[in-house]
Amino acid sequence: MNDTATMVAAVRDPLAILSRKDCKVQSLTVSDQHATLLLTHTDEAPDDVDEISGAADDPTTTTKTTQSLLKLTIVPFHKQLLGSNPVLSQEDIDKGHVAERNCLRHDPSASAKILSFLKQYTFQLSSDSGEEYSYYTASLEHAKRDPKENEEMISDAGSFSVELISPAAPNQISRAMPSLGHVLIEETPQMYLQCTKPYIQTVVDSGSISWIKNLVEVKKEKERLLVNHDDFIINIDTKWRSHPPPLTTPREEWMNHPSTVDLYCLGICKQSGITCLRDLTSEHIPLLKAMMKEGLAAIKSTYGVDQDQIRVFIHYQPQFYHFHIHFTRLENEVGCSVERGHLVSDVIQNLFLEDYYKNRTITYKLQKGTALE
Repeated sequence: MNDTATMVAAVRDPLAILSRKDCKVQSLTVSDQHATLLLTHTDEAPDDVDEISGAADDPTTTTKTTQSLLKLTIVPFHKQLLGSNPVLSQEDIDKGHVAERNCLRHDPSASAKILSFLKQYTFQLSSDSGEEYSYYTASLEHAKRDPKENEEMISDAGSFSVELISPAAPNQISRAMPSLGHVLIEETPQMYLQCTKPYIQTVVDSGSISWIKNLVEVKKEKERLLVNHDDFIINIDTKWRSHPPPLTTPREEWMNHPSTVDLYCLGICKQSGITCLRDLTSEHIPLLKAMMKEGLAAIKSTYGVDQDQIRVFIHYQPQFYHFHIHFTRLENEVGCSVERGHLVSDVIQNLFLEDYYKNRTITYKLQKGTALE
């Protein structure tokens, strides 16, 4: 690994970020099972880095302020600590105030306590997209503990899984902010062309979905790959948190594993330019049929789950604007609400009607305070 790559890897490591003297942490959302934290810190990177060779023309570095998201799967007794430095008050949330405009004053004392707690852990890399997304298991095993730390805090701490998004784009941070509620949008074709499509293009042009390239080219997350077709891949979705660790668990042990009740897989199209449901036409019917067939077959052969136990659907609006479909077990209702999910079998039938999704009004739920609103 060259010096530049080493520096980039160090910057993206959770412990390296948390250990920066200028790092501050604020609580975005906290529940009994999950916490999302906003980290604000400085990064140093070589100027004029050659994107191909990784070599810098000039050894000087530039310091910039960066924001990252740290998403933790936790146990209930961490909730009070990790939620102690909120970005919004409950009153602001109730009144629908936009977090980016009404942030609470940073509380250095609360931030320091959260940082102290998190720095007890070692972070073992479990998967890496090659871009801003990486996944870790945080554990106290072999951790370096400061003898000055609160012993009660240390003894109560448990292990958890971690998702790091660094650097986090503004739309990723906005999506992670406390929910101000939702509105139901009835999007006409004219609204799509005038408002939604230009917004989608700005997101695509920003480069915030460049990590997809590493996935579809199978350069990253190979351990999660189930199908590598000429036109698409099928992966284990990172939302399937109960899945046995793909890097360390033999695949034969995945068959009939108890975690299949939470089954969640993702099919991602290799072709660029298909951003969402609105872009689909009759020419995409063979692609959709193949994705369904190959995905269901792979799930059966890998996990032993029959196809009549799997729903296959498309989101509108999607989480990211590169075409993909979702596979979930019927018991797992994450993401399949009627105002967002569209069954692929229904979509295929609709596409036999000319320009169906270009010409129809689509109703969906949208979070208040987002850029698209």
